[in-house]
Amino acid sequence: MAKRKRDYKRTQPAKRNTNWLLIGGIGAGAILVVALLALAFREPDAASLADYCQENPDNCITKGEADAPANIIEVSDYNCIHCRNFNLETADLISDLIVAPGDAQYFVVPYALGAGTVAPAEGALCANDQERFFDFHRRMFQLQGTPGLFEPSGLAAVAGELGLDQETFESCLATGKYASAVQSNIRAAAQAGVNSTPTFYINDQRFRGNRPLTFFQEEISQILEGADAN
Repeated sequence: MAKRKRDYKRTQPAKRNTNWLLIGGIGAGAILVVALLALAFREPDAASLADYCQENPDNCITKGEADAPANIIEVSDYNCIHCRNFNLETADLISDLIVAPGDAQYFVVPYALGAGTVAPAEGALCANDQERFFDFHRRMFQLQGTPGLFEPSGLAAVAGELGLDQETFESCLATGKYASAVQSNIRAAAQAGVNSTPTFYINDQRFRGNRPLTFFQEEISQILEGADAN
């Protein structure tokens, strides 16, 4: 007996009305989810070290005119060889060619990458009490690698060599006069995005690593051109 062939009729699917309102709602919801995820994973805006130094003038060292159109901020560590190279090769040129003419104000934030360089950062602020910060700062980099340099006796020896009042300097170190200031600087630098040294900020724009004089000149020139255009 022959098998009957089934007659498969093709049926047209019923027409459905597109619910554009529903689709629009789903699309808007997806965009919102993406936006919330992006917000959740976005890095927080870096704090301004320039503002920090203005609000905490005893924690930072400044050089130059306060109304200069630009500011340069240096964050260095006394055991950092790249910081040493910058300070011995470039820092004085910036002072003479950019800061002295009034094109930029210069800030140094006494800072330590680790516990081993907290004492010299405090010592630098103690030297600043006797208006010799930059002399002490430079000499510490010149002597980088000297055994015992970061010990209280080594720091006192540098102060004595520079002609500072050693008794006053040693008392400043021993009493931890600037211990909280250095810790505050470390926190502020971290909030501003510092995780290596040297780090520089030029009008709040961060630049990592040792940079030559020409780099600073070009950056400041662009700022001055912008100021002139306004």
